[in-house]
Amino acid sequence: MHKKRSYTGFVSLIYAAAAVLTCAAFILPGFAESRGRFITSLLSVLAAESAVYGYSLFWLRSAGKNRHTPPVLISGAWVTAAYAAAVCIAAAMLDWGLQLPPRLYMTVQLVIMLISVALLGSVVLYGHRAAAGERRTADAVRAHRQHQAELRDIRELAGGWRHPGAEWLAELIGGLEEQFRYSDPLSRPELYDTEEMLTRQISLLHDQVALLLALQDPGSGWEGTAAELAGSITGTLQRRNRELAALK
Repeated sequence: MHKKRSYTGFVSLIYAAAAVLTCAAFILPGFAESRGRFITSLLSVLAAESAVYGYSLFWLRSAGKNRHTPPVLISGAWVTAAYAAAVCIAAAMLDWGLQLPPRLYMTVQLVIMLISVALLGSVVLYGHRAAAGERRTADAVRAHRQHQAELRDIRELAGGWRHPGAEWLAELIGGLEEQFRYSDPLSRPELYDTEEMLTRQISLLHDQVALLLALQDPGSGWEGTAAELAGSITGTLQRRNRELAALK
């Protein structure tokens, strides 16, 4: 945290020095022949320096959250650097060199700014979408692992049941574990309802097994109920896998 603050302070110091030097470089020699171009160049260069400064702070804040620098962050840096370079090149060539008419020069600098803002906005929008996709993927994988973990808990619970049918029940649940193990852990938003149903069905199976262990004599028919629940989970899982395959 202290290291990041020191970097932020260092970047802010560089920005302040650059802004002061820029103003001095423009003002000390005196006003140019065209005050319109002079003001446009000064404001454009200061805006470019501010953009680089702002993106540097954004980089420091974002890069610390990731082990590897996201490609979107690098793309934004390239856009910001290209904007700053285009502003300086335009000032050197079109203002000091060719001395374009003030209105035309202002238009050129404005177009450079608008194009850069549009490009940076596109990069940010793509980054948000990519990050949302990564979060959905991580959530789907986590939910799939939770299903497997709960089935493992149910199998271990069934294995500790002091009843002749404990081995059969554990094998039944173990078969469900195998089906989940070989299913695609990825997901899509369209599968939310199906996967939510899987969560409810596994929870119901968990409650059923816990009830069997609580009863001294479960009576007849419990095997059919357990098999029916397991069959429902298998059917929902197969439907989920078919829907996922169709969406790819």
